Amino acid sequence: MRAGDLIGRPVRDAAGRDVGAIREIRAEATPGADGLPELVVRGVIVGRTRVRLFGYQRHDQRGPKPLVALIRRLHRHTRYVAWEDVDLSGPEVRVRRPFDELPPLDRP
Repeated sequence: MRAGDLIGRPVRDAAGRDVGAIREIRAEATPGADGLPELVVRGVIVGRTRVRLFGYQRHDQRGPKPLVALIRRLHRHTRYVAWEDVDLSGPEVRVRRPFDELPPLDRP
């Protein structure tokens, strides 16, 4: 599966609640069997807004305070979903956990 096949796909939680769409994919470079780095998907960012994060979800991010506050406000319902909690077996993406159990991005 390609990243482009995931970005923008609608997502529902374990209770069937619409939680938005996949906005970003979080991956980590790990050493492959041949010694070359491989990207391993660790999770996805799910949210309702199409506004990019631009790194402002991180607490160490500095920038114009009004812009930081606006980005964080727009993404208050955006969540990180660990890859093991993502179910791609159906026509829509399902999260195996309820929305309330997913960690918000603004958690330090």
